[in-house]
Amino acid sequence: MASMKVLLDLMLSTGYNIVQENGQRKFGPPPDWQGPPPARGCEVFLVRIPRDLYEDELVPVLETVGKLYQLRLMMEHSGETRGYAFATYTTLAQATDAVKKLDKFEIRPGRRIAVCFSVDNRRLFIGGLPEDKKRAEVMMAMSGATEGVADVKMSVCRWDKTLNRGYVFIEYGSHRAAAMARKKLL
Repeated sequence: MASMKVLLDLMLSTGYNIVQENGQRKFGPPPDWQGPPPARGCEVFLVRIPRDLYEDELVPVLETVGKLYQLRLMMEHSGETRGYAFATYTTLAQATDAVKKLDKFEIRPGRRIAVCFSVDNRRLFIGGLPEDKKRAEVMMAMSGATEGVADVKMSVCRWDKTLNRGYVFIEYGSHRAAAMARKKLL
C-alpha cells in the first residue's frame, strides 16, 4: 500500500488533491482548472496495473503524454489497487496520444499495461416495463429513485401508439451517474 507520506508528497509537488470515495481514489482535477470538465472522449481506461502500483508511479508515466485532468484508481478494501484505472486528459489529442504511446507500455520489468479509450456509457436499459406506462411517469419514477437522469427514451408500440414496447433507455448526465444508478437499482 502506498504510504501516506508518498501520497502527501505527490499532492504537494503537483497541487492536485487525492480523495478516496466509493472504492476509488481520485487524483485531480488540476488546481488551476477553470471551466467545465474535459469533453467526452478524453478519458482512457488502463488495465493490467500491478496491484501494488499507486499514483506516485502511475501519474509520472501518464503525464509523459499530456496534462492529466483526473486519475481514478480503483481500490480494494485491503488498500491494494484493483488492477485498473481511468485517466482523463485535458484534450482529446492527449487522450489519443496516451492510447497510442502507453498501450503495452512496460510499467515495471515484465509488466505491460493496456490502455484504450474508455466507453463513456451514460445509458441504462430497463426492461419488463408495463406497456401502459408513459414517458413522464418513467421519468418521474427514475428521477426519484436515482440522481442525474437527463432523459428517457421510450419506443412506442407499432400497432398502438398509446402503448410502449415494454422497455426504455434512461439517459444520465454522466457515466458516473449511470454507474451509481445501476448500482442502486441492482
